[in-house]
Amino acid sequence: MLLEWAAVGGDPHAQMTLSECSYPEGAGALSQPQRIYAIKWNTIALCEARPTPVHDDRDLRMRRLKEDANISFRRFGGMQEGEKLSRRERGFVEYREEQKAALEARHLRLMSAVSPADMAAARAEIADQYSRMGARGLLKLAELSSCESLGASPAFEAAAWSAASESWRGAEQAGVYAAADTPAYNLPKVAAEKAKRLSGADRRTASLEKERLLRTDPDRLAVIEKKAREYENVTAASAIEQFRLPRRDAAAGLADAGAAAGSSLTTALQFALESLGFVEFVNGPDNDYGPTTRAAVARMQAAGGGEPTSVLTGAEARATICKAAANNDPVSLYHVALMHQNGWGLPKDETKAASAIARSETAMIAALGGADLPDWKRAAYNKYAGLIRASAKELKRPATAPTDETAPICE
Repeated sequence: MLLEWAAVGGDPHAQMTLSECSYPEGAGALSQPQRIYAIKWNTIALCEARPTPVHDDRDLRMRRLKEDANISFRRFGGMQEGEKLSRRERGFVEYREEQKAALEARHLRLMSAVSPADMAAARAEIADQYSRMGARGLLKLAELSSCESLGASPAFEAAAWSAASESWRGAEQAGVYAAADTPAYNLPKVAAEKAKRLSGADRRTASLEKERLLRTDPDRLAVIEKKAREYENVTAASAIEQFRLPRRDAAAGLADAGAAAGSSLTTALQFALESLGFVEFVNGPDNDYGPTTRAAVARMQAAGGGEPTSVLTGAEARATICKAAANNDPVSLYHVALMHQNGWGLPKDETKAASAIARSETAMIAALGGADLPDWKRAAYNKYAGLIRASAKELKRPATAPTDETAPICE
């Protein structure tokens, strides 16, 4: 893994080592994954080792940087008159030439042992790996696409250079990189020249290939992920607002509760959040999933160690109501009873519905008997008390009598 990281970053030692280790002298038959791996690293190493004007320009620039900074660099393409190498550096140049000759011979042997399908798969893997590295990876992929050993089509080569140009143009606009100062890295010009050589059909192919390469650009993926999170937040908020937990009339039976005019799940959630201590109401729950409720949800999520998104899925809202019911909140216990009775977010279970309504009735009597209820809560509890009594008459039948009133009602 360390060698691969270094090789992708351009280290010639790592590239040579991986090319040799992936297809050593005397290697027998390889599996398809082994063949693709060998093609990948031998191609990258060979394309980097062969002299080109682009590589010569790069190597010359890096050697100049070495003179002004404490860096080590061992590429010696583009040697100019008057440029001197130390004895150690001259020895390294000779060694590199020997290694390059061995690499050329190894590549010939490898090409005789692989199929066109293997080459196509290796090219696809190289393209995917470099395109995921953003502007720097796309530029390296563009250079590789112009290497004969990669075997890329003219359409792919034009697409790679065009993708690199667009990616770097975005980086310049962000104020990070300066404009190119040599023709070798005038990316828009190079990309345009490559595109001009294509036929109409190939240009359309190159356009599609360019979009495919840019789809894995980290910056573009970050924008897509941000939009996806925003969409998820809106969708989750909408689901909470629209998913209804009907409120039954005291005179109506539970069977027609689903058709009764009712408050949404938001009301049940607000009562649960208040009982759990995540919000304090002045006038009580208002059935509006607004800033106050969103802030309460965010506080609850943060308290649980999660990301405070301020929205909940239906399952998370149900779990919140269940948690409040487990803490003996009478309104949440009432809602759990309806949920079990009607299958609203919980499995239908008449025994658990009866257990929940019995606990709700007991908890409501105790709550109304207290002297420290705020006015809004006492008014709301008096209203819910009638609903709870009506439900208890219907649910608390001998056939559904709970055997253990302490048993969990909301697994």
